[in-house]
This record gives sequence, structure tokens and C-alpha cells, in this order.
Amino acid sequence: MVIFRSVTAAIGLFALGLQFWLMAQYPDARGLVTTAIKFFSYFTILTNTLVALSMLLPLIAPNSMAGRGLSKPSVRTAIACYSVIVATVYFVLLRNVGGDERLELVADRLLHYITPVMFTIDWLAFVPRGQVRWTTIATSLILPILYGLWTLAHGAVTGWYPYRFFNVARIGYLHTFTNFAVFISMFTVVALGFVVLDRVLARFKQQRSSL
Repeated sequence: MVIFRSVTAAIGLFALGLQFWLMAQYPDARGLVTTAIKFFSYFTILTNTLVALSMLLPLIAPNSMAGRGLSKPSVRTAIACYSVIVATVYFVLLRNVGGDERLELVADRLLHYITPVMFTIDWLAFVPRGQVRWTTIATSLILPILYGLWTLAHGAVTGWYPYRFFNVARIGYLHTFTNFAVFISMFTVVALGFVVLDRVLARFKQQRSSL
């Protein structure tokens, strides 16, 4: 587990650093502060930051508040939910957008495929079973909802939106809110799937131990 989580954290931090460096080189980049704000305005970046921290902090600071919090099965389940959504949305809607190549393609693949898959594997292999409550479904929606509010507020002020399906300037508020409702529904369904899977795996483990 230690090796797997260390490797995942290293890959995640490398991918985040690479993506930030690439964004800082864009022709429309306007300083590190603006780049950082745009950087963390992508849900993919927020998710990968959580992945990297949840892999690293429980190893290097297991008794810290953050280390203990990120070790909780409910928290790791929410992050796994975000990871699945990131990979799915990228594959279905975004993988052919932008024509990324070379280092940009490397960053995209790491952030959207490799780290989400590795975190999901970690959830399946190392998260204690039977400890994920049904309330995790609701609490896992807090970050996506806050993210949606930030995206709309920041976009209204700057005119910049990280994703085309949330771009009010192009598609209008009605279409944007409809898309947002669809995405919240996706988060709900995926979170429900993880909670159910946790219970199924817990029951299977209990039956095996009783044999």
C-alpha cells in the first residue's frame, strides 16, 4: 500500500506541476496569480490535488488533522467518485477538444486517466469495507455544488469559463443550469454506486471470513 500510494502521489504531483507550467506558458497567461486562479478553476485539477494529498498526507503525517481526515473511508469514497467523473467526462466530451500534443497530451492522460484509475484501484484494494455511510452521497455533492457556484461567479466577473458546457456567455444560463443539473445527477448516481459497492464487498468479505 505504501509503495502504491507513494507512486500515485508522485505521478499526481508531477502531472499537476506539468500542467501548471504549461498553462503559465500560454500566450494569454497574465501572471502567476491569474494562472493559479484559472488552474484551480478546473474540476480536474481540484480532484487531482485531492488525490495527491490523500495519497501523500496519510503516509507522511498520519496523525495530523488532514492525514486523519483524508484517511476516512467516506472522504476517500467521495474522491473516488470525483475521479470516475473526471475520467468519464474527459473521455466522452473532452478528449478530442483542443488538439493537445506532446507534453500537453502527457499531462492530460495523467490527470484524466492514470491518477483517477490508480485512486479507484486504491479504493478497491485498501479502503476498509462497510464503513461508508449513505450520507456520503449527500456530502460528496458539496464540492461539486461549490465548484459550480464558483464557476458561475468567477465567469460572470471575468468572462472566462473552464468548460464549454458551463460557458454562460456562449450557451446561456438555462442551458448551463441544465448541464449543471445533469452533472449533479451524475455525481449522485456514481456516489450511490460506490456506497452500494462498498456494502456488497463488505458482505462478500464477511461471508468469506465465516467459511
